[in-house]
Amino acid sequence: MSTEQPALSAAPAQRVRPLELFFDLVFVFTITQIASVLADDPSGRGLLRCLLLLAVTWWMYGGFAWLTNSLDLDRTRPRLLVLAGTGAFFLMSVAVPRTFEEGPWGLLFGLAYLGVVLVHTLGFLTSSGRAGILRLGPLNLTAALLVVAAGAAPAATRGWLIAGAALLEVVSPFLVGIGGFTVGVGHFVERHGLAVLILLGESIAEVGAAASHERAVAPVVLGALLALALSAALWWLYFDREDRDSESLLEAVPPELRGRSSLYSYGYAYLVLIFGIAVAAVGMEECVSGFDVPLHGTEALLLPLGLSLFLFGAACFHRVLARSWPLQRLAAAGSVWTVLPAARVAGWCALVLATALVVALTAAEGRSGPSAGVVAEGS
Repeated sequence: MSTEQPALSAAPAQRVRPLELFFDLVFVFTITQIASVLADDPSGRGLLRCLLLLAVTWWMYGGFAWLTNSLDLDRTRPRLLVLAGTGAFFLMSVAVPRTFEEGPWGLLFGLAYLGVVLVHTLGFLTSSGRAGILRLGPLNLTAALLVVAAGAAPAATRGWLIAGAALLEVVSPFLVGIGGFTVGVGHFVERHGLAVLILLGESIAEVGAAASHERAVAPVVLGALLALALSAALWWLYFDREDRDSESLLEAVPPELRGRSSLYSYGYAYLVLIFGIAVAAVGMEECVSGFDVPLHGTEALLLPLGLSLFLFGAACFHRVLARSWPLQRLAAAGSVWTVLPAARVAGWCALVLATALVVALTAAEGRSGPSAGVVAEGS
């Protein structure tokens, strides 16, 4: 079934409002709580759990970005709706670290998630997105009920049910289409960019908090500064050019295709990018903890994995909007595993090499632009 249907005419928001920033702070706390699942269990199982929780959470964050795009937040009722969604997200964040444990926490996460979906659905039913949510809403609610069922099920089966919910959400636009929703380009770009900005800041705050528990001075001072340098390099890579250009690129997309481009870029590609930030943050914590000793096992793989996911997500994001592949980014995503042999170097060395790689990529793109060396669509 085609994913393209005519969008309703509406006057979407042009810029992010303060209430949305408040919502984003709570959302980013939820993401850091999800990253803590990986930090507590730095294994393949922890990585998969982190991805599943992030997938369902990011889907509804994107849903609220589309929702607030069409709400008048100067009015009381829309404000109360967004605040209700904020409260549900906060309850999710409280439950996240113990979602996969026996006990009530998984059910609390599921019920809070259902609350997020219900608020999102109600918001669109009373706004310009009514036609779209009447198609997409039932699938969102089905996914939420799967998450609730996961919380009520034995801990060993929760991952399968949450995976089913995530899969349903990912494929739902292809099942029912995405017409009926409006995209205010300026608001949409700024909202998602601010989420990345806040997440980078919160990630480095978590690294700093972890470093402060070290007894030796070197990991606290040098490790925190190296982690800050790497986070700043990631910020520079994305915001120096990509975030600045994305508004004009999305504006240039024909209106009948803009919804699909927004979904692919700020939905699917951004999920990979956000997952990369979360994994890289845990990897930086491991590097600070093992500041002067070689890293081993899964802990050694987290930083290169996070960086490669971030770079690959950023490359896919650029591909959707600019309709060309940034080969430098793709090459950097692959070279992380060559330049950063984390299993054989100490934490400080891994941080230095990672920062040098991102800085070199940023400098190369600054000279030639991210579209240099690309393969145009259809070539």
